[in-house]
Amino acid sequence: MNAPLSITMIAPEPGRCGVADYAAYLLSELERLVEVRYRCSAEQFCPEMNRVDLAHIQHQYFLFGGIAPWKNRFRAFADRLRVPAVMTVHEFVPPSGDPLRRFAIALTNRRQFQHPALRRLIVHTEEDRRRMSASGLDARRIVTVRHGVPPPPLLPPRAEARRALAVENRFVLTLFGFLSRRKGHSLAIQALKSLPENAILLLAGGRHPDDSTSYVPNLEGLIAREGLAERVRITGYLSPDQVAQTMSATDLVVAPFVESSGSGSLAMAFACGKPILASDIAPHREMVQETPGAVSLYSGSDAAAFAAAVLRLQSDPDALAAMAAGSQLYARTHSYARMAAETVEVYRAALDT
Repeated sequence: MNAPLSITMIAPEPGRCGVADYAAYLLSELERLVEVRYRCSAEQFCPEMNRVDLAHIQHQYFLFGGIAPWKNRFRAFADRLRVPAVMTVHEFVPPSGDPLRRFAIALTNRRQFQHPALRRLIVHTEEDRRRMSASGLDARRIVTVRHGVPPPPLLPPRAEARRALAVENRFVLTLFGFLSRRKGHSLAIQALKSLPENAILLLAGGRHPDDSTSYVPNLEGLIAREGLAERVRITGYLSPDQVAQTMSATDLVVAPFVESSGSGSLAMAFACGKPILASDIAPHREMVQETPGAVSLYSGSDAAAFAAAVLRLQSDPDALAAMAAGSQLYARTHSYARMAAETVEVYRAALDT
């Protein structure tokens, strides 16, 4: 019998980081299929960790210093690799803006995604594959592997969770995950004004570790100006037990995202079997194409369209139940076990190149 492939997994240390959580879920399944000889952050990588068949890198710009080429450390790290590598791209920023900014982003992208050690790039949506190839990357090296859904957490009883959060008589909308512009928090806040008084919005997350902007204070200011302090809660970072409590209390998960690279926050909603209302963007359409009924998409990109969709669902328990069933089906068919098996196939293709 052939020995299993051996790998080094390069991912951030466990902590308040979605990529770290993702890596932990993936490793728990990969360990059934390959030998995970080392698991380290980029800063911890040392020469002996090249004593494997392949390295697998979990990538977001902030993990390597950011998108500015004079701050980004990826090339210095990747130059120490002596084995073929696969990279999971959790974020891709195409060049945009003024000429200098476009040049800087293009340079960083070239140093990261075209490094000679990289044999394959894994993305979680066909839209990211399209955007990366449109930016000049070789589409033959980019493989779409759907984002895994973790095992369902143990949810407390719904009535108990709602009492603990003081939302017993509320219709609870939850926008889950770190607070970032691409998730559409402002639109959700503005839409709440058009919804019945019993609707409450939980922004179930905190400031992203890479966010040094005024985004969160601006959200807090918007909530105050709109007079919604009693109806919008920014929870801050949630522990696993708090995530389970919040999900149990939730009536509808909302995702008015502007863009997505295969959202971990939606993966948790799928794991909990929650109905999901999402913006009509390419990555969400891909989910529906793969699993009809997995999410409900609303048309339009303004607060009025979002509010109208929520209002229809708030008065239709049968529709919410059908959406929850679609969410559960997506969770069953897109497990981390499935993603791990597909990832090993990418490893083999990379080593055969």
